[in-house]
Formats: sequence, structure tokens, C-alpha cells
Amino acid sequence: MFNEIIMTDRTTFAIAAAIYGAAFLFGLISLLMRRAYSRTIMFALLCGGFLIQTIALNLRGTEIKACPLGNPFEITQFLAWSLVLLFFIIGPAFRLRLLGGFTAGLATLLVAGSLALPSWDAPYPPGIFGDNHWIELHAALAIFSYGFFAILSLVSAMFLIQQHGLKKKQFKGVYQYLPSVQQLDLMARRLLITGVIVLTASLAFGAVFWINNFELVPIFKLTATCLIWLGYLTVFILRIKKKPRPPPPRNCHNCFVHSSNGLTLACAISSRHRSLN
Repeated sequence: MFNEIIMTDRTTFAIAAAIYGAAFLFGLISLLMRRAYSRTIMFALLCGGFLIQTIALNLRGTEIKACPLGNPFEITQFLAWSLVLLFFIIGPAFRLRLLGGFTAGLATLLVAGSLALPSWDAPYPPGIFGDNHWIELHAALAIFSYGFFAILSLVSAMFLIQQHGLKKKQFKGVYQYLPSVQQLDLMARRLLITGVIVLTASLAFGAVFWINNFELVPIFKLTATCLIWLGYLTVFILRIKKKPRPPPPRNCHNCFVHSSNGLTLACAISSRHRSLN
């Protein structure tokens, strides 16, 4: 009976998107009813979507015999997978309320959005990394670091919402379920530090290949990647020089915008990894 069930990787990705969407709707409906959602149910739904997406990525990786990072579709799927994985690592440690709902919403947007654009899943020749494990590790770490910055953008958005509520002296509705600005600030700082470290490691592994094969690396990709790293490194340096208190709303707004723009540009750059051959 099981042999008659044919599950393609795209079908499996669609199931994962549906589960993530159910998690987001569950959180949204609970908030509209002015009550906190069950963390257990949210965690279970995200676990289900994550496991299904892991299977889908494994199916795609088995098919191409490499880490599935060869086109925009695969990169976006891997980014969403990294985002949810980081929530499982970070969420229990910080116990930030509503982070699960925000994560489910962004994961749904990434997984379903990439599925809705068939042109993103264009075929490409096998062996896009040229059997070079340094480049494969560089690419995987780069996308994983973007997962940190994606979580950072969510935390920054939550900070701005809570800051707006405090400024307007609104303490009911969604504001009463959001974490304090102190908690959000602490988590944002740690996410920024970790993301910069992972992205730096990614560039270091990539440099092993770039130094010996500089003519094979597109100048635009190399320049843009370094600019993204320098941008986050600048934010990191400026952030650690601040006193240990919540930053003003303008700084959090800049952090949110920089994270969002950086993610967009990073995904566009990462889609060109196949040009390394």
C-alpha cells in the first residue's frame, strides 16, 4: 500500500506550508479572540511542519545529490527551515511570547511564496558546487546566518510594536502578550552577535575557495556579500558600544529595515551560487 503513495518533494513542501499556515492562523485567531494561544499546540504544529519540510529537503537533496541550494526556490526553503530550527533552539531558552506565531507567519510566507513561483525552481545541472565541500559548507552557513537575521527582524518588529503600545499607553490586546522591551532587546543583541559570527565563518570557509579560484567568483556576488557582512558587522559594533539598556525606537527600526533589506539582497545573491562553476 505504501508503495502506491508517491510523494514528490514539491508536494511535501506544500504540506509543510499548509501546516505552517495552520499554526499562523491558530495564533492569529487566538489573538483576535483576545486570548493567548497555547504554546503546546503552536510548538506541535511547528514541529509537524518542520519534520515534513525536513523530509522534503531530504528528497530534494537525494535527487540532486548535494545540499539543496541550487536555485531561489531551494534557497528560500532552506532559509525557512533554518528559521524554524532556530526558533526551536531559541524559543525555549527565552520563552518569548508570540515568537512562535511570528515565526509561523514568516515560514508560511517563505514556503508558500516560493511554491507559488514556479520560475524559481528552474532546473540546473548536477554538481553545482563542483564537489567542493568548502563551497557547500560556505553556502549552508550563509543561509543559516540569514535565518538568524530573519529571527532578528521578527524580534525587532515585536520590539517596535511593544514600544508603540508603551508610547500610546496601550496595555491591552496584542500588547499584553508581547514580551517586555528588555527581553526583546536582550534577544536581539544575542541574535545579532550570533548571526554575525556564523556569517563570518561562512565567508572564511568561502575564502578557502575564492583565494585559489578568484577568476571563477562573480565580482558582483563577492562585493555584495562583503557589503552585507560589513553592514551587519557595523550594526554589531555600534550595538555593543551602547549601554545595556533598550535602544531607542529609531535604532530598532533601523535594525528591522536593515535585517529585512539584507535578507532580500542576500537571497538574491545566494541564488547565484550555481555560477561558481
